[in-house]
Amino acid sequence: MVYYCKSEDMREFYSGNEKMSTLVNGSYMIIKILSRLGIKPGFGESSVNEVCYANSVSAKIFLAICNIADFNQYKPEMDSFSKSETADLVRYLRLSHNEFMNKDIPSIELCVSKITSSAGANPKHSKILQHFFEEYRDELESHFTYEDKTVFPYVTGILSGKREKGYSIEKFEENHSNIEAKLSDLKNILLKYLPAGYPHDVVYDLLSRLYLLEEEFENHARVEDFLLVPLVAHLENSIKSINHGS
Repeated sequence: MVYYCKSEDMREFYSGNEKMSTLVNGSYMIIKILSRLGIKPGFGESSVNEVCYANSVSAKIFLAICNIADFNQYKPEMDSFSKSETADLVRYLRLSHNEFMNKDIPSIELCVSKITSSAGANPKHSKILQHFFEEYRDELESHFTYEDKTVFPYVTGILSGKREKGYSIEKFEENHSNIEAKLSDLKNILLKYLPAGYPHDVVYDLLSRLYLLEEEFENHARVEDFLLVPLVAHLENSIKSINHGS
């Protein structure tokens, strides 16, 4: 299937007929998406459709995730996705959570530890920085745990034709917290208020990681808001229609 449309700024949305190597060269953040979906490098001249097919990955879901991440005006058609493709999306989101908590956050924690334990560190400022980071890590873990243990099992139930009473994807959307805001606060602490004496190379390394992670979180939230939520809402309505018709 080809996913093709003109965007408002005359750039084209990503297409299934485009070469995968061209896609990645145009947007390095797609590397993360490929990694989470288990798509290995070595694309040659293969198209997106061909690479996804060879790796048993839905090209439609892959392209939707990429387009949502890179084009603000992209809006996929909900009724074009199958239940198995929705399940692929849930798997991708779960893998994203796992990477955030088991790879990205520990690398940031290591940088924070190097900064707060450095020779020129001020104990008072180091304690504030450490405490702020730990609060953020715990908040992030709580956010992802809720999605992993409540939202995604609910979606899995919807995919099997069962809808849990007293819950809907609308409730998730209402309580979908902004996990990027506190990350921005952490960046500002490092940029504006960290006194001299800390190892600047580690501070800049940490800042680079935070900027990348912030972009990742923004893309993650967009995929949930503009793909997962409307997809599940569409499935909920389908179940409701069947029940009313029976």
